[in-house]
Amino acid sequence: MTFKFVPGDRVIKNDATWIPNDFDSWGRGIGVGVVVQAPFRLDDLGQVDVRWPAGRCFENVNELLSAADGGAE
Repeated sequence: MTFKFVPGDRVIKNDATWIPNDFDSWGRGIGVGVVVQAPFRLDDLGQVDVRWPAGRCFENVNELLSAADGGAE
């Protein structure tokens, strides 16, 4: 499986595909996040571990955009 994001990549939420959940209330998806090494394998799930300014959360790859491509750099 080819991964879209690797640890160190900067990401933003993709407004077109973002699925809100309870973690949005503490700042999930706000600002620029950094993909970090997950504590276990997530690629089979199509997810990455993202450290947002307000905390850390597992995210579906299709809900994210590269911060560079999204103009947030």
